Amino acid sequence: MESYAHSQVYIFFATVYGGIIIGFIYDIYRIFRYFFKPKRVATFFEDLMFWISVSLVALYVLIFSNWGELRGYIFIGFLLGAFLYNKLLSKIVITILVHIVKAIANAIKYMFSIVIYPFKALMRLLYSPYQKGCKKVKKEYTNLKRKAKLPFRVVSDNIKNTKKIIFKK
Repeated sequence: MESYAHSQVYIFFATVYGGIIIGFIYDIYRIFRYFFKPKRVATFFEDLMFWISVSLVALYVLIFSNWGELRGYIFIGFLLGAFLYNKLLSKIVITILVHIVKAIANAIKYMFSIVIYPFKALMRLLYSPYQKGCKKVKKEYTNLKRKAKLPFRVVSDNIKNTKKIIFKK
């Protein structure tokens, strides 16, 4: 009889630990949603992945603790574990994970800036001659445009002058 009660207590605490793991997975999911802000379709797939992972954790705990048998105290254990995690550890874990994610993001940005730096330096080096060339081309373009209009202006001026001479009273 003592062995039976001992195994029941073991199963209960295993499900409490399973509830704690499920709470941790939920916090990871919340942090992921906070940083990436997914759209509607991506949210559907993220929710699906969350529930699949929660189901796998629950199934793993049930199979390895009591060969998959469902009892009422098992549900109470999962709920108690998730509740305890939410009340005692969730804020601490979220702040730690947010700091870790920010540190990783800053490290990635720093590495990216190191990789992109030679290209930026090359662009800065080439931008000044490019800008000077653009100014020169623009100046030549406006001169050419003005010279291209010259024959039309000469013709239109000649037409005006001939009309004045012909129709002069």
